[in-house]
Amino acid sequence: MAARAEHQEQLTYTAVLTPGDDGFICAQIAEMPEAISQGRTEEEAKANVAEALELALEWRRQEGESLPAAVHVTVAPMSEERRSHGPWAATASRGTQ
Repeated sequence: MAARAEHQEQLTYTAVLTPGDDGFICAQIAEMPEAISQGRTEEEAKANVAEALELALEWRRQEGESLPAAVHVTVAPMSEERRSHGPWAATASRGTQ
């Protein structure tokens, strides 16, 4: 009797890693905000957010929620400037490449 191969679809999502002031690295899946974790190292943060992603995907499947498609993430520098007589204003920085 031949073994039946299971077809598995590979989903690829974007992990955003951000260093925190506390020394930990925050990791979040861009397409699925509920998949968030942290780690002391980049490797630990990636492993932890991978587990959070698995749980989020499982929850979405159980609830009949759709799975998000991968998105293209663009990283753009932002700066804040204090106006002389007003609140802080965030503006997109124009960098040279």
